[in-house]
Amino acid sequence: MEDEEKDYILKAFVEVDPHVPDNSFNQDDSRLSPKVHCLIDTIGKEMHASLSCLVFVKTRAAVAILAALLSIHHLTRSVVSLGTYCGTSNSDKRKSYVSELLDTKDQTTALDDLRTGKKNMLVSTSVLEEGIDVSACNCVISFDKPPNLKTFIQRRGRARQSMSRCIVLFGDTEGESSISKWQDLEEDMQQVYMDDMRQLQDISRAEIVEEAHREFIVHRTGAKLTLHDAVQHLSHFCALLPATRWAVRTPSFLIKENDVKQGFEARVILPNSVDASVREAHSRQVWTTEKFAKRDAAFEAYIALYHTGLVNDNLLPLLGLDDEVAQAYGSAEKRENIVEISGQLNPWSAIAQDWHNPSRCRESIVTVQAGNGKIFEMSMIAPYSFSSSGRFDLYWDAKEAYTVTIDSGKVVEYSATDLDLSRQMTEAILSSIYKHRMTLDKNDFPLLFVPISYGNNRQEWLENNLGRSSSDVVLSYQTDRLGLVRDLQNQGTPHIFLGVEAQLPEHLRVDSTPVGDDPTHESFYLKVSRLSKRADFLHQIGTDLSQSKSGAAYKYLPASKCEVDNLCWSYSKFALFIPSIMHSLEVAMVAEHLQKTLLSQVQISNSKLVLTAISSSVAREASNYQTLELLGDAVLKFITSVTMSAQHLTWHEGYLSLKKGYLVSNAHLASAAQRTGLGKYILTKTFTGLKWRPLYNSALCAAPATKSRNLSTKTLADVVEALLGAAYADGGFPKALVCLAVFVSEVSWPPLSQSVQALNHAVELNTQFPSHFPHLESLVCHVFASKPLLVEALTHPSYIGLVPAPSYQRLEFLGDAVLDFIVTTDMYEYGHLPHHTMHLLRTALVNANFLGFLCMDLSMNISRSEVVEDKATREFHAIHGSTSVAVWHFMRSSSPEIATAQDHCVARFNTMRTAIRAALDHGACYPWVELTTLGPEKFFSDIIESIIGAIYVDTHGSLDACRSFLQTLGVMPYLRKALVESIHLLHPKEELGQLAVSEKVTYETCIGKTAEGQDVAALRVLVGKREICTVEGGKSKIEVETRAAGEAVRILKEQEKVEAKVDLEDFRCGLCGIEAFEDDENDSDENHDEMMVIDG
Repeated sequence: MEDEEKDYILKAFVEVDPHVPDNSFNQDDSRLSPKVHCLIDTIGKEMHASLSCLVFVKTRAAVAILAALLSIHHLTRSVVSLGTYCGTSNSDKRKSYVSELLDTKDQTTALDDLRTGKKNMLVSTSVLEEGIDVSACNCVISFDKPPNLKTFIQRRGRARQSMSRCIVLFGDTEGESSISKWQDLEEDMQQVYMDDMRQLQDISRAEIVEEAHREFIVHRTGAKLTLHDAVQHLSHFCALLPATRWAVRTPSFLIKENDVKQGFEARVILPNSVDASVREAHSRQVWTTEKFAKRDAAFEAYIALYHTGLVNDNLLPLLGLDDEVAQAYGSAEKRENIVEISGQLNPWSAIAQDWHNPSRCRESIVTVQAGNGKIFEMSMIAPYSFSSSGRFDLYWDAKEAYTVTIDSGKVVEYSATDLDLSRQMTEAILSSIYKHRMTLDKNDFPLLFVPISYGNNRQEWLENNLGRSSSDVVLSYQTDRLGLVRDLQNQGTPHIFLGVEAQLPEHLRVDSTPVGDDPTHESFYLKVSRLSKRADFLHQIGTDLSQSKSGAAYKYLPASKCEVDNLCWSYSKFALFIPSIMHSLEVAMVAEHLQKTLLSQVQISNSKLVLTAISSSVAREASNYQTLELLGDAVLKFITSVTMSAQHLTWHEGYLSLKKGYLVSNAHLASAAQRTGLGKYILTKTFTGLKWRPLYNSALCAAPATKSRNLSTKTLADVVEALLGAAYADGGFPKALVCLAVFVSEVSWPPLSQSVQALNHAVELNTQFPSHFPHLESLVCHVFASKPLLVEALTHPSYIGLVPAPSYQRLEFLGDAVLDFIVTTDMYEYGHLPHHTMHLLRTALVNANFLGFLCMDLSMNISRSEVVEDKATREFHAIHGSTSVAVWHFMRSSSPEIATAQDHCVARFNTMRTAIRAALDHGACYPWVELTTLGPEKFFSDIIESIIGAIYVDTHGSLDACRSFLQTLGVMPYLRKALVESIHLLHPKEELGQLAVSEKVTYETCIGKTAEGQDVAALRVLVGKREICTVEGGKSKIEVETRAAGEAVRILKEQEKVEAKVDLEDFRCGLCGIEAFEDDENDSDENHDEMMVIDG
């Protein structure tokens, strides 16, 4: 501002009268213009209790002046509660004036005050004509003539309440002709409006008639689709598509005007998770309104969905009323926990029946071999071929074990006499141990045992081995020919002969009388050990003597008070083994019966696999089904995923997941087990031998059917999966498919090659291959024969392109099953892994955080050229360099939020990569906490699984090609590392639960403090009532809980180390005290040299 201007303004302000003038118009308002007088009069006439008035003026200055005038005028100040509203433009081009004294901050509540009735009038510029929500008014006053018809209509439209008025003030110079003009315009407007309404009504009636004739009816159910409800049905279908973050699940309508036919056409595009063949539809005709064009397009789209099988005969999405998928959606896990099944199959009953025609029996050789190589053999006679018995171990005590083998035998014709003598021989052997449990005068045993060396001299054997002899025989027989020693002083309790002593050891004598002078002196003593009370030799016992019932301690018995069995001790020892041998034969026969009946078409050659598959953990057989169940679970899900994808090429991932979920659910598999009668083959009873009694054919034939038993449905389902695993282990996919057809017969299970061929042929070939995708092929080390598969594998459900492309969801569904199958089968083939280790390792390798990290970590450098301008010379030249690209860079999406999420994940990755990489490459523990903290978004792992699925389809089902990609990715190297190095895989939360033992682990949210003393959300870990630790921060609940559990585990382990060190010191101190005490004691008693007991 120039100095002259400043002087002028200063002079003007000096001349201003500093006294506040009287702002009231009580005395003289002659200075007001006629239009203002008219405005004040109009307000007075329109004033009533519910007045809600808008006064429109041209300028901000007019708003300020009129608002001030009306607030102080004596006719309006007491009845008007006034507010102002102006535009808030801050444009540099708009000039400001000293006269604009309005404070725009005061107008922020003006609209709300008018709505609530706190104010009854707003003076505003044209800003309130449109765009800003204003509650309906009952009076609109236009202080100036509207500049055009549009403004007039907009202001007129603000008066929307009943009996409202719109008033326009005209100046004296505008005359009545101008007023008539506006009246004529309003009448014309009303006439045009009425004409348009009549025309629209005529069109609407015509379209309603057309709509009434456009309907689609499913005659089998009577379900009907019309134009009127097509949009709602289509929207409902899309809303039930698989929920994916950042992907829109609504149909998109594109309206196009047809200038030739004077109407509208519509095109609807469904989300890219819908099959391409029905993803887009067009209206069948041109409509006069956009609404009916949309309805027509939706109608055509929904009919196409029906014909493709994506909606059922009730014209509803499949998960609604389709029988199979509805079961998958609603009842897959609604099962009874316990069900009643038939009792376990008793194979001895069939053998007992076969003894009715015993002319052709089979003789098998039972070989019992000790660890030192010594062999004991017996002939076993039965009308049955024990082809599945194999070999098994028996454990005499904690140190001594035997291996039993039974051959398949040969057919031998026995005379009735030979069989009768064989029964007597078997009776003699059994009675040496189980005489008190045997039925008198019955020897019709289902199995007969005959010493091999006496096969043709049965009568001689009986004469030599029945009955007992006096103890004098020990002086003339070899030790290995002697039988059990019977203590006549104790009801003939059996003992094992160890040796002969002429006299008792000196420290066991009752007095010091010389041996030769004692008239009651025994001629000699028998050194014996009590016969073991153990009845179960199939299970190992601990090395603690307190756990052993073998009677290892020896004692001395007077020879005159003893008798010795004529039956050799080796036969009695074999008799002890008979219950364990018969149990092993029994379970083998159950498995063999299952092979020959229910699984006859599967033709599993390895009967041990079947036996393992039907053995529950509570049965305590040599092996149980858990490992095979894990394998079968992976096989089942893999076959089901491939087959369902091939049989339902148009189904989206949501339908496929539901159908697979139903087929592999425990409820469905348990039902299949009950339907096929599998329950009677499942082994659940633990063998102990304590109540074992010899079996008799007569009793077995007369015995009623076995009683039913209760079993969990999970066990039934697990056994089905274990049998499927056994079939795969025995014969690969061909036998697994046959086994699957036995239990899931409602589905056709073609060869996998046929299913993969169908998937390969269904690939959309019109998808354009992006120019930069060859770099991706190099990155994944696979050149695709079918390029569109790779494009599909990297297309996020949010992607919207010029050419609609399918999303990766179907391939991700397939790849998930392929990954799980490869990891599980490789672990199984590694061998000898406990079930829980396999489960932990599989969880570690297929979890989303691990795959997401590998996705971000798999990258390569590619060359890059950029053309730049030299500012000095104004010439262009190329700059060559390289840049790093990862797999995730190639994902196609259309959501800005995904780019933001990628940036955040990559920022965390760059911070944590070194630590996670070090833990995976060199650490002894799986980095659960670090991976959870990284927390990559799900789409990172999704595209890894979709690439696996794409490679599987592209290579026509090559699992080796998929393994090659997993090798490049880093999954297979870590699998091998974990198998060889025994990596600690337990999740911190699970490990904390184990450390807590029986105490409850609780995670409580609380408020913590930062280093600066500010409040921050935190999580407290309690074990029982003990507070272990508190952690702060985190982006998700699972991340914070995992970090907290990891910290709690570390603290508890440190405490255990300290406690263990204290206990060790206390133990050492205790030993020192004992040694000092023993040094002080001078006890030379030699009776402590041996553990002995003397009887008699």
